[in-house]
Formats: sequence, C-alpha cells, structure tokens
Amino acid sequence: MDAIDKKIILALFKDGRISQRKIAEEVGLSATSLNYRFNKLLEEKIIKSFSLYINPNFYGKYVGRASFRNVKDIDESFINVKVKCLEETNFYEFEGSSIEDLKDKLSYMSKILGEPKMVYIPDQKPQKPSGVDIEIVKALIKNPRMDIGEISKEINVPSKSILRRLNALVSKNYIRIIPIVDLGKSDIVVFGIYSQTISKLEFLRMCEFLRFVDHDRGIIVCATNDIKEAENYVKEVRQIDPSSQVMITTEYEIRNENAEKELERIENEAINRTS
Repeated sequence: MDAIDKKIILALFKDGRISQRKIAEEVGLSATSLNYRFNKLLEEKIIKSFSLYINPNFYGKYVGRASFRNVKDIDESFINVKVKCLEETNFYEFEGSSIEDLKDKLSYMSKILGEPKMVYIPDQKPQKPSGVDIEIVKALIKNPRMDIGEISKEINVPSKSILRRLNALVSKNYIRIIPIVDLGKSDIVVFGIYSQTISKLEFLRMCEFLRFVDHDRGIIVCATNDIKEAENYVKEVRQIDPSSQVMITTEYEIRNENAEKELERIENEAINRTS
C-alpha cells in the first residue's frame, strides 16, 4: 500500500462504479499501471469485494439506524447493515413495514443490547419501484460494477435509459456501490457522524461517500487517508456540534437478502395482476 493505492480506494468510496480509466486520470497513472494496481488490491484482499447498498425505502420498506455498546451483538433477518466501531460501539441499519414496526424492532434490540447510544429514524416515504428499476438493481446485486452496456444486454433496455435511471436511483439515495475494504491493511479510515446540525457540516463533503439526512439531522459517512486526517475532521465537527456522535469503523457488512426477496415479491405481484 502506498499513497496512490489509497487514492484509488478513496475514489472507489466516492463512486463505486467509477471506471478504471477515470481513476487513472484522477491519480495520474497509465491505464496499464492502474489496472495492475487495481487487480493487486483485489488479489491481496485489500479490496475484498464490492457490494450494492440498497435503501429499504426503494422497495417500500421503512429504515432505522441505531448504535449500541458492543458488549453483545445481534444478528436478525431485519438487519441489513452491520458496522463494528472502535469506540465499543456497533451500528445497525434495520428495516420494517412501518415506523411503529421499526420502533418495535428497536425495542427488541434494546432488550438484548441495552439502551441505544444513538437512534436515527428519519421522516421517510417508501416508494414502489418500477419494473425497469427493479431489473437494474437485481443486475447490480449480482455484479455491482457491471457496466451500462452489460446491464442493457442483460435486461434488454437501451443504455441511455439505464444510465438515466441509474443516475436517478443514486441521486435519490436509493442505491450506492460500496467497496468492502480491509481497513486494517489499507490504513484507510472510515467514520460516521451523527449530528442534528448537518447543514453546518458542509466541509465534510470533501470526504463523504454516504449521507442520510432529513431536515437538519442525519448521518454522514466519510473515508480518509489516515487517522490524523479523520481526527482533524472530527475535531472540526465537535467544535460546531459538541453533541455529535462519531463512529470510527473497523469492519462493515452490507446484506441484500431482504431486498432480493422483496423485489421478487413485487415482481410476482405485478405478474399476477396482469395474468
């Protein structure tokens, strides 16, 4: 690992679908050199894989996020994202059929894990996805870095339509391609900030790759070169919002089983209605 390898990984956090050609331009490498480094990062399991993050709102579900002390862990089917953090903290993203269902699941988690350190259940309006959007997402679950042309062939939809729909899904925060990185090997630091004064934290745009916000509260997730850079961002955040909560990641897992089942159910219902 060197500074260029870190730039490659940080570019992938910013945009998990960024092409190798574009990364090469950004870091000042030839296409051949970039390809060698990219493959080496994969071979050495520094980049372990790529995963499609799917916001449950995309397929009609509600989403909640909470952190707990990591004295215990929990592994339930309604949990889609698990993050282990340095500060004796585990973070979970979980889904439900309603806000009340989310609260019930949070209560269940609290009985096992203790009182949550942070809870974020945003105002939200779950959507019903279109057939084309479902097919795009299903293709990306199989291969998160599948290019537009390959998706077009797989689902028999013009490339221009794929690109337009894909950009809309990303801009609405419904999907995001995330590199699954061995943070210990890479020395990259990933951290999350929960704040109720998000509008004052625009400087985090420099490092962020995920943002979940409603009104002026929410969670921002960043990736930085090293712990010193992360500490500088955190220091600035706490000067602005002393009550903010910081979660420095050691491991993270993204699951798509619930999304796959729900998308299959939605498609089957549509078929039954037309038959």
